[in-house]
Amino acid sequence: MKIAAWIVLLTAFAFFTLGGLAFGQSAGFLRVAGDRVLDASGRQVMLKGFNVVYSDLGVIPYRKAIRMIKATGANCIRLAIDYRSFESAPFRYNERSFAILSRILDWCGRYRIFVILDMHLLPGIQNPHDFISHQGEAYEFWSLRKYQERYYALLAEFARRFHKRTILAAYDLMNEGVPPDAETYREVLNRAAKTVRSFDKNHILVVEEAILAGEGKRLFIIDDRNTLYSIHFYFPREFTLYAVSTDRAVTHYPGEVATVGNKISEIYSEPIEGTHDWKKAVIRAVPPEGAEIFTVSMTSDRNRGAVWYDDISLTVNGRPVDLPAPLVRNGSFEESYRGFAWNLQGSCVAVGDGPAKTGRRSLTFSRCQAPSSASGSPIEATKGEYVVAAWERSSGATGDNRLVLSWFGKKIMFHLDKTVLHEQMEYALEFGKLFNVPLYVGEFTAQANPEEESVLNYLSDLLQIMQEEGLHWTYWEYLSDYPGTALYSAHLKPLRPDALDVLRKYLKK
Repeated sequence: MKIAAWIVLLTAFAFFTLGGLAFGQSAGFLRVAGDRVLDASGRQVMLKGFNVVYSDLGVIPYRKAIRMIKATGANCIRLAIDYRSFESAPFRYNERSFAILSRILDWCGRYRIFVILDMHLLPGIQNPHDFISHQGEAYEFWSLRKYQERYYALLAEFARRFHKRTILAAYDLMNEGVPPDAETYREVLNRAAKTVRSFDKNHILVVEEAILAGEGKRLFIIDDRNTLYSIHFYFPREFTLYAVSTDRAVTHYPGEVATVGNKISEIYSEPIEGTHDWKKAVIRAVPPEGAEIFTVSMTSDRNRGAVWYDDISLTVNGRPVDLPAPLVRNGSFEESYRGFAWNLQGSCVAVGDGPAKTGRRSLTFSRCQAPSSASGSPIEATKGEYVVAAWERSSGATGDNRLVLSWFGKKIMFHLDKTVLHEQMEYALEFGKLFNVPLYVGEFTAQANPEEESVLNYLSDLLQIMQEEGLHWTYWEYLSDYPGTALYSAHLKPLRPDALDVLRKYLKK
């Protein structure tokens, strides 16, 4: 009886200790248990913090940035990794970048800021839409095996080097993958998980939802129990990604999301014809009865020559208003960042180098035989005097070429409130309950917007939902030089203190 009892005790001891080692219970690793994340002592940990791009953090005083992040109450950063920073050539690696990352982990360890390594951009590129990091590059990861092999090898390199780092919370295996089908996604993610596990038995894996053509976003279970499942929440994009999209809307939260409705009237500048050097076109107007939204645009039709526009400006009651949208200044077309572009319609209209009143770039209409345009975003109309001005130049211009101020009624796209936000997240909440797994909102944001009170209201409601549902989260993003997107500039100057105040309230809960 005594011998049998000792065998039972030893067996139980082996099960719990060896099982703990397999799932990170020892040496301070975080681990997944059911729908929770626990530390080595079995206490629940809620990961809350910010997205930070490695290439930004690696070139600034990152010690200061980490201290500042800690002061907000955050306990986590999702560190966006671009393979080009770490892969010097296929299957060869940049030791300097790995050394910097190692020092960043050291400092995060000092301040107890957990790090999620986010494989944000992969060899061959895993999605066509993340234009911040790969404008205009081919999207071939899913079709060419050579890129997948480089991805697995890079994952293995991270796991081999950092498998002992307890401040490393997790590996986010792939950011916003857009696979050809669900089976391919499962196959690649399962192999990625096995690749990590060949070097690292302890760290949590993060698996994001796939973005499937015609099906939208879907979450998938992989063959690894120590996994956190992630969504990105950018609803509605017209509002949350206001600063980096031409699909902007006029939004009041809680309230309506609206765009241009019925056209009330238009005011045109004098038509541009013939050949002439730069001269200024001006429109002066007041909103007609019923005008709720307006747009500024340039149009060309039946034009056998060329027309250039530069230095577009708008004032309302003498106050400058940014174009193509408030807070989005690109009236001189110098900004090539796609999010700050005008909305171009037609094959004969383009922005690029060429004749320019100032700078190097201008808007060109060339041989436009059908109606073409460059339009700003919808802007909410207010009472007052509107003055729109533009510098124009032409060469053999014919047809109808004009600067246009258009007035519209409001078209309500949908209503937006906390209930709607919760409904948009329901598919993920149901997945978490069905499979008893933890959920993580890896990215969400509400960029600077003319209706800043709506931004703060939106953030507060979304954070409250995540708090109530027990979701882990990281806000996009902590620092950046893209206007309107970040809380701090790359020089660590505050950009959006009011938004940070809302986030800080929930970071400390």
